[in-house]
Amino acid sequence: MLKQNFKAEKPNQKWVTDITYLPYGPKMLYLSTIMDLYNNEVIAYKISDSQHVDLF
Repeated sequence: MLKQNFKAEKPNQKWVTDITYLPYGPKMLYLSTIMDLYNNEVIAYKISDSQHVDLF
């Protein structure tokens, strides 16, 4: 659990995920990302027409 501590001392110590909603014409797309909090690098991402996405 992060408990609002979003700083990491080394790579791969803390990863976070988020889903961004992307309106695209008449439908909705979803951008799912995994980010390393050490340097804010995006580790993985996928755009899908479903919120159910396997990134790994």
